[in-house]
Amino acid sequence: MEHPMKTSTVNWIPVAAMLALVLLLAFATPGCDTHGTEEQHDEAEEIDGHEGHDHGAADEHEAEEVDGHEGHDHGDTGEHEAEEVDGHEGHDHGAADGEAGLTLSERDKSDAGIELATAGPGRLELHTRLLGEVRVNEERLAHVVPPVPGIVREVSVRIGDEVEAGQLLAVLASRELAEARAQYLGARGRRELAVIAYEREKELWEREILAEQDYLDAKQVLSEADIEFQAAEQTLHALGVSEDELDTLSGSHEAGALTRHELRAPISGTVIELHLVLGETVGEDSDVLAIADLSTVWVDLDVPQIDLGSVREGQGITISASGIDIPDATAVVDFVSPVIDVETRTALARVEIPNADGHWRPGLFVTAYVSSEQLKVPVMISKGAVQSLEGETVVFVPEGDAFESVPVVLGRSNGTHVEIETGLGQGERYVAEGAFALKAEVVTSGLDSHAGHGH
Repeated sequence: MEHPMKTSTVNWIPVAAMLALVLLLAFATPGCDTHGTEEQHDEAEEIDGHEGHDHGAADEHEAEEVDGHEGHDHGDTGEHEAEEVDGHEGHDHGAADGEAGLTLSERDKSDAGIELATAGPGRLELHTRLLGEVRVNEERLAHVVPPVPGIVREVSVRIGDEVEAGQLLAVLASRELAEARAQYLGARGRRELAVIAYEREKELWEREILAEQDYLDAKQVLSEADIEFQAAEQTLHALGVSEDELDTLSGSHEAGALTRHELRAPISGTVIELHLVLGETVGEDSDVLAIADLSTVWVDLDVPQIDLGSVREGQGITISASGIDIPDATAVVDFVSPVIDVETRTALARVEIPNADGHWRPGLFVTAYVSSEQLKVPVMISKGAVQSLEGETVVFVPEGDAFESVPVVLGRSNGTHVEIETGLGQGERYVAEGAFALKAEVVTSGLDSHAGHGH
């Protein structure tokens, strides 16, 4: 018979083993699950966090490239093409393959007024340029000055009126003139009486009825009366009274008859000055009116010292009024002063030009060109074709469908043409009109002015 405690121990061994196995399995299964979960979680993180992030970024980056970069390029290209079509109408500001040139559409050429010409030999007429002013021809100018003081009673003209010689201009009331007329009338009356007395005394003396001395006394009185009368008459002539007025002058008691003094035009012309107001008193030295014959005018020119050798009397000259639509006038130099002005250091040269249409108004500033020399030059172009671009003197030339700027060296010039020393040869075509528009296009487009020079 076995011991009870031993039996009990033996029976607990399987139970304990079973319990241990159960516990081991229990602990082993959660650990495995946990490890599997962790690995699954790690893999999920790698997929969602790392790999998913990389793929997402790549996709997003590609999307950005497509939507942002590539789409932007296409949008800019389309917009730029649209701007070129709408704004510049096909201007090719930068030619392909590195060539520089400015291409304009036919419409732009027309708008810019592009005209071509051919450079070649010619006769260059050199001029001396002078500045001057149009003046009244003083040989055809008259100032009206009252010979006696008086009060203005009538004014018959205004500034700008055309008047004829002898036309009534104004009427003055002059006390001094009335006194002179009265003296004349008195002298005329005394002379008439002296003449009658002399003729009677002469007749009596010839008939030996009257003594010779009485005859001689009458003759002396007549002589004195003649002198007085002639003096009074000359006084009135000096005051502007004509012979016709003297013949009609009488001792009329009509109001104002003796005081009336008429101012009449001494020449035919235009009233250019008027200083008469009704009721004012004018003196005998007052310049109240000026009349000028403007059918011809003077042009006074200032000739600097260095140009005195180029300006001579009888030399051909062209007068031009800048900024005013007046045809140029051609004439000859009438006078060159032998004296130099001490202040301006210039000499006066004077030209008389016709002015039948009245375009050359006194006071107008003008420019004169005196022909000094004519030269034959191998290459000559229009002066308007020359432009200054980035410090260089250039001329635009056609190159295929484009225009290019060519640096040139200028020689002598006048107001319209210039000599080309280097840069442009005989027979070459150049832009004679519209060169400034091409220059403006080059500046605004940013083209390099040196690129594309083929000369």
